[in-house]
Amino acid sequence: MFRIVLPIVALTAAFLHSPLPALAQGSVTGTYQVDGTNPNGGKYSGVAEVEATGDTYVITWTVAGDKSVGRGVFLDKTLAVGGVLGNGGFVFAMAPKNGHLEGVWADMQNGTTLGAEIWTRVK
Repeated sequence: MFRIVLPIVALTAAFLHSPLPALAQGSVTGTYQVDGTNPNGGKYSGVAEVEATGDTYVITWTVAGDKSVGRGVFLDKTLAVGGVLGNGGFVFAMAPKNGHLEGVWADMQNGTTLGAEIWTRVK
């Protein structure tokens, strides 16, 4: 029995620790429904548009009629984004999960508590 179990355990461990492929360039481009939570617990919703621009992405959020713009890059499966919000800025980290992009964000001026967003592709 141990002769069979040991190779299965070794293969499973190798698979779980192998690097996952990065999302292909352009695979996240499109329009998303955004459902978010502010660091204070307040909820919001809006739209995020993702455009590929060479090795980077431009993300434009529209929430309650206000627009915010960020520029992102991929590192493995994570989309890291920095941008402008009002007179300050923000940082985001988004990754694929359960068929969506999900992540956390921080306000650059008061970023001691994280907010969160879930993006669901619309088109």
